[in-house]
Amino acid sequence: MTIALAKKKIGFVDRSIQQPLSSDSSYSNWFRANSMVISWILNYIHKNIAECLLFLQTTREIWIELNHRYEQADDALLYQIQQHLYSMSQGFEDFSTYFTELSKIRDEIRIVQAIPPCSCTSAAEIHKFLEDQRLIQFLMGLNESYKILRGQILMMKPLPTVSTVYSMIIQEERKRGITTSSFFNLDVVVMHISNKTSTNKKQIFCNHCKKSDYTKAQCYRLVGFPANFKFTKSKREDPKATVQNVTTMSAPSISPEQYEHLLQLLSTNTINQLSSVNQIHSSIIEGSLNNGGPLIEE
Repeated sequence: MTIALAKKKIGFVDRSIQQPLSSDSSYSNWFRANSMVISWILNYIHKNIAECLLFLQTTREIWIELNHRYEQADDALLYQIQQHLYSMSQGFEDFSTYFTELSKIRDEIRIVQAIPPCSCTSAAEIHKFLEDQRLIQFLMGLNESYKILRGQILMMKPLPTVSTVYSMIIQEERKRGITTSSFFNLDVVVMHISNKTSTNKKQIFCNHCKKSDYTKAQCYRLVGFPANFKFTKSKREDPKATVQNVTTMSAPSISPEQYEHLLQLLSTNTINQLSSVNQIHSSIIEGSLNNGGPLIEE
């Protein structure tokens, strides 16, 4: 609000511009400017707060009321801000968002708990101590992905400033972004080439032999096999062809007379075998009858 009123209007709140009498000729100009500043303040603050300030007549009265409410140091508010500060971490946010939020909390603490300026000989050491504390608090909230960089920063003697560390982490993020985008583009190119190759292979097809990877104009069965072409054996041979080859090789050529003679020999052997079986069967039955076997009636 101080920044917004800095252009010739801050005098309405610090009383450098006095309120003239209503009978004075400059009163109308003052009243117009005072009303304009009041409208600025009421539009800037929250609606619930503006309703409590609506009936105040001057800008100075509104400023004093806001000062009594929010400018005073509050131990409970300080405790709440400190608790938020020490529990804050980057989480899933990007680094810039985390750093901005952390800086806002630090500035709020600086305003609520104002440290008086020091002009002694130890002022530089006190300032460096507070700066190191701020840096350590800042590094504690970083993600584990910055673990190596955080260790390198803590090894520096003396510790760098927060601004220097901010620049280092921004550079680290840019390097990671370049590396990630390079890997991403490479993966996209490889995937595009693979898809294009597979698509081309599927499109090439021979209509004659019904095989892929070449066209009909390149088919060896039509244009002829080259001289150095090596034929590959089939993994599974045709069983019909194998049986036919075995049959052809094992069957001898005989004359009709030899065939008739072979049939007579087979018939004679068959009759002799049957008569021998009948004789053996009859002998078994006669032996059983003579020996009083189970076939004799009692």
